[in-house]
Amino acid sequence: MAIVTALVVIAAATVLISGMLWRQSIMERKVENRAAMGQARWLARSALDWARLVLLQDALTSSVDHYGEAWAIPLQETRVSDPDEQGSPDDVAFVSGRILDAQARFNLTDLAPAGKINDQELAAFDRLVALVGGSEDAARSIAERIAVPPRLQDYTLLTRELKAGHVVEPALLDALAPYVIILPKSTPVNLNTASAEVILTCFKEMSLDQARALVEARSRAYFNQVSDASASLSSSGLNATPVASVGVSTEYFEAHGHVRYGRVELDVAALIHRDPGGATKVIEWEES
Repeated sequence: MAIVTALVVIAAATVLISGMLWRQSIMERKVENRAAMGQARWLARSALDWARLVLLQDALTSSVDHYGEAWAIPLQETRVSDPDEQGSPDDVAFVSGRILDAQARFNLTDLAPAGKINDQELAAFDRLVALVGGSEDAARSIAERIAVPPRLQDYTLLTRELKAGHVVEPALLDALAPYVIILPKSTPVNLNTASAEVILTCFKEMSLDQARALVEARSRAYFNQVSDASASLSSSGLNATPVASVGVSTEYFEAHGHVRYGRVELDVAALIHRDPGGATKVIEWEES
């Protein structure tokens, strides 16, 4: 009986000690994960600072924005740290990212910048909606929501609200997503970076093939001013007068980054505003 009792006590003690060690291991892992996430966030902020510096340098050298500039070159995954002598290879950090022109898309804020629908911009937006299979009623429904306060911060919130209210077909909202954006104020479409589908909305009676031809023309020589694009269109016999706000420079950019540090991976996205003097400011920040 004494031997059996001793074995039972030893088994119980072993279970208790194992449980304590397991809980301690879990706590250590949580602490390590929190520390790694903190490091990843600092690296993400550093990546944003890099994006702002690139945009500042660009503003100092040119007033025109196009895909041939340094800001448009993606940053491939790059190792930014090495493990120390006692460190683990898992502590090595990697960063990748890219900067996108936010004004390469149709800014829905242009539909009602002062709470009143702009008929000219609505007509342009209607062409984009028709291109992806929507109706004129759908374009107006979206414009009416943009005109009503409070101002929506991004297109995701708009689609969530319109889908919940069954105002616009969900498939149409999803089809529009690559071509539209909501920015804090009215902005022109940058003809040097916009897709053919977005350029199509800016000129009356333009076909998609003509828009693609304009994109091909700018790939050989970017537009220094809007009149360069108009001259290219006029040579093909098209009415080159834009019906929507267009330009060749950009104020708003999107920065996207991916950080990998140990077991932690972090995606960040930010909207950056650059004023005419080149100063940059992060307007919105999101991580996932």
